[in-house]
Amino acid sequence: MTTRLEFDGGWSAAVTGEPLDLVPPLIGTFLIVSPYADRVERERFFADTFGSQDVLWDLPDVFRFAPGDRKLVGAEFRIPEESASAEDSARVPVMPEVRPGGLQADEVKDFRHEMCTVLCRAPGDAVLTCLRDLDVLDQPLDARIGIAPDVALLVQHGTVVGWSITDPARYLTTGFAAPDPAP
Repeated sequence: MTTRLEFDGGWSAAVTGEPLDLVPPLIGTFLIVSPYADRVERERFFADTFGSQDVLWDLPDVFRFAPGDRKLVGAEFRIPEESASAEDSARVPVMPEVRPGGLQADEVKDFRHEMCTVLCRAPGDAVLTCLRDLDVLDQPLDARIGIAPDVALLVQHGTVVGWSITDPARYLTTGFAAPDPAP
């Protein structure tokens, strides 16, 4: 059972039993799992938290933690522009059961976590799986850590190698509006 996760640059966090209770809107090519409702609140949120973040034209995956208890309070993921071929998408390994869990940073320190580069689409787009690269498909996944409803981090050899969202159409929205509960 995975209890620790490694991110880029040797940064790490412990898996807790407390996933975020946030509805993750899917806005264009971004999946946002954070409590802010507009750009002003987003800037305030980033100022009051630590972790990975985007800088100018750099678009890594974003993980934000509260400085006091070092727990995950938000995340943003960008859907990769490149879709895997149908053959590669069919190679997505059998997913382990989702284990609900939040994250607690080992230390209060900013880091950078590369965004995923390839999108694998299940039939009917029932699940979108975003992977670091296609090499992830060569070995089974160790775990899926459910950090929010229908959003899971994909773990291989203790390292976060991607993420997935189940039933993405349910979370489609525009701007920072809440997703329609019955799309």
